[in-house]
Amino acid sequence: MKLPALQRPRRRPVTDVPFAEFDLTALAPGTRWLVCETTACAHLTRRHTPAGTGYRCTTCGTLKGDS
Repeated sequence: MKLPALQRPRRRPVTDVPFAEFDLTALAPGTRWLVCETTACAHLTRRHTPAGTGYRCTTCGTLKGDS
């Protein structure tokens, strides 16, 4: 009695997936990615823009001192 050969799973064909395009000109000059200290931002790293001597969070609007 002959046993059937085991079939290996075949790779999926590679499809052309479009890459995301980022527009860095939309960022304000001096923008920093800082850890936001509020629960509204879940203490994650968020974008902060210059505001006076500190940086303002673009998500929740809190002001963080100069780091």
